[in-house]
Amino acid sequence: MKLAFVIPRFATGILGGAEYHAHQLAARLIARGHEVSVLTTCAVNHYTWDNALPAGADSVDGIPVHRYPVTWPRDRDLIGRLQAPLDAGFRLPAPLEEEWVRNTGYSEPLLEAIDARADSLDALIFTPYLFASTVFGARVRPGKSLIQPLLHDEAYARFECVRETLRGAAGILWISAGERDVAGRLIPGLPPGRLVGAGADLPAPLDAEAERRRLGLDGVAVSYAGRREGAKNFPLVAEVVAAANLARHRPVTLVAMGDGPVNLPAMAAPFVRDLGRVDESTKLAVFSASTAVLNLSLFESFSYVVMEAWSVGTPVIVHAGCAVTRGHCEEAGGGLWVRDVEEGVEAVLRLADDGALRRRLGEAGRRHVEGRAGWPTVVERMETAVADLLRTPR
Repeated sequence: MKLAFVIPRFATGILGGAEYHAHQLAARLIARGHEVSVLTTCAVNHYTWDNALPAGADSVDGIPVHRYPVTWPRDRDLIGRLQAPLDAGFRLPAPLEEEWVRNTGYSEPLLEAIDARADSLDALIFTPYLFASTVFGARVRPGKSLIQPLLHDEAYARFECVRETLRGAAGILWISAGERDVAGRLIPGLPPGRLVGAGADLPAPLDAEAERRRLGLDGVAVSYAGRREGAKNFPLVAEVVAAANLARHRPVTLVAMGDGPVNLPAMAAPFVRDLGRVDESTKLAVFSASTAVLNLSLFESFSYVVMEAWSVGTPVIVHAGCAVTRGHCEEAGGGLWVRDVEEGVEAVLRLADDGALRRRLGEAGRRHVEGRAGWPTVVERMETAVADLLRTPR
């Protein structure tokens, strides 16, 4: 097949689930003999959308990339005025919703490239759902456009321009059953879809105690990986750890990995060990050495962190209000779900005290990754889904 992934940012060093997922799929499809490229903007920062990289042809880890300049400069004052009512739970008028999306890396040359390349491709695959490259790009050649939305239950999923784009596509590629269910509830009238999922490599078993000694972790250690920001509920993770320390005499350490400033409540700061950005082997070693991996985000469409924790046999603690991560735990039996600080503390201390439970949950998670989330299986599902959806009549 000849495929092009369309994504707003794509470069070495970008830390984000959508970018990682597109990179993994593109590279593995190329390895299976497909002709795959990436169409993207020249931006790297998803807050400024400044053109940081040169336009033209490039290559990222052997994946052909074509970059196009952002032509709609971000109006920060406007976005600030629009974001406040969105955060408060209000709907914007449809023209202002569209204006919000135009401020997320809109590129006229990228839209022109989509139109120019469509006839030579079997499919254009757009991800994620809420950016200009998808909302406007998938409308250019809807008959060849498949969208992998990575959708969350959030205000942007209710934008009329988003709904219009998703309804008009040739098909939807779901990354999880939870994402599909959320989208079905929020957006009636969606086109045919297929559950493709996402993958995780299954590393050789790690010696958890040896990793704890190597990392210098004493007592109970839990870990977090990802952006340290409110949208990922990182402050709640820190509060849980701080409260767990107040509840017990033995220390509970949070090992934090990822991007962004670590803005912590004063009571949590002494209990956080910040490693910043780390490589994959270090991340998996920390997960292996942890009593549990915490992901309390409410906005997930899949969560690689959950699968990576399970890949090394470590249970997870997720938020009960996130249908996707809770659904993973219910299906796999690999973790606990909590609603608030009190329940989070109870979950951490329960796993710390009950080694048999901790091992049972971790082993169940690893079996789930091995059986359902291996990359070869995911890539095969992707190939079948693309072929099926492009011949499915609307």
